[in-house]
Amino acid sequence: MSGQSPDPAKRRIDVAAAIGYGICAVAILSLQPLAFGPLVEAGWLSESRLGEIAGLETAGLALTSAILPGWLTGNFFRLKLAVLAALIVACNVATPYAGYSTGLLLVRLLCGLAEGGVLAGAFVVLFHTGNPDRMNALFLAVSNTVIAIVSYIIPTVILPVYGTPGPFMLMAGLGLFGLVMIFAVGHKPEAMAAPVSSWRSWPFATWLVLLGIILQNAGVLSAWVFLESTARAANLGAQPLALSASLGILAQVAGATAIALVGYRLPSGKSLMIGSSMLAGAIYWLGHPMGAVSFVLANVLMGACWLALLPLSIKLICEIERKHHALYLTAAAQMVGLSIGPLVSSLFVSEQSVEPAYLVGFGMAVLAVIALGLAANSPDRIRRTH
Repeated sequence: MSGQSPDPAKRRIDVAAAIGYGICAVAILSLQPLAFGPLVEAGWLSESRLGEIAGLETAGLALTSAILPGWLTGNFFRLKLAVLAALIVACNVATPYAGYSTGLLLVRLLCGLAEGGVLAGAFVVLFHTGNPDRMNALFLAVSNTVIAIVSYIIPTVILPVYGTPGPFMLMAGLGLFGLVMIFAVGHKPEAMAAPVSSWRSWPFATWLVLLGIILQNAGVLSAWVFLESTARAANLGAQPLALSASLGILAQVAGATAIALVGYRLPSGKSLMIGSSMLAGAIYWLGHPMGAVSFVLANVLMGACWLALLPLSIKLICEIERKHHALYLTAAAQMVGLSIGPLVSSLFVSEQSVEPAYLVGFGMAVLAVIALGLAANSPDRIRRTH
């Protein structure tokens, strides 16, 4: 591996490899309702405990994605990532045999810590290539295309044939794929200080964008983690659930792809305000389905808005913070939101109803609109863009 900047051909290989191993780190975020929902039906978890375990795994992912970028760069970059990927494989293999809720919590927390490190390694490579907003959108589009296929296979093929352990064995397979992709990276990112070390110099508007990312993702996962439970309560059956999950992820791909191709040219401030408002409405709609079609359409709208907004938020940070160090905390902000959402919503759900989770998500999404609007109209951004 070389410390020099790679040529365009090698850069494309590095980008493809980073996306490849990044998939095994983020897959659980989209597959949580399909992987953990059957554990509830099997009696391993309660509805509230499901939210706690999903939230803690995501919190572990957030923590290491924020603090490990500096540690990963420099010497032994691939070896460090390989150890983390191997840990993801081991945790997924161990999950079905971890016993009841306490054992599951510890295994999934450890898995989340490893996933965050691998995700940090993916973004270190992607952000070193330049155009961070487009690279982020490309990563989201490709990874969610793969996850969309997997999300349809799990309830229709994997669970009927392999039972409750099936989804976790599949994620272990993704971890093995990521392990191979790590060794395809040919460029060693230069050693850098931990991005969080410069936080004191960031404009206040930068923190507002990060807060908006946290609130948006908290709102989305407050709804998403209870998707299977909502379909079951509405007596929709396995087919609408599978269709909603897969089309929802394809809508995420469409949103991210649109930004990668042309949407990055849009004004970030106005686009974020409109898209964030639509996201809030979709979360509320998803929690009150009037039938299978309504359930699917609401999830499609939520997915399209969700992944289109993150690259635009990255663009907004680039317009505010000169050194772009805060970019490396956008993934952590996303994960913090994804962990807070289930943890907070789990306080309000019961065995009888998960509908309050969607009201919590709607409220968080509305607060995100306010935070992003203030950031977009901040003096720091106005000075740099006008």
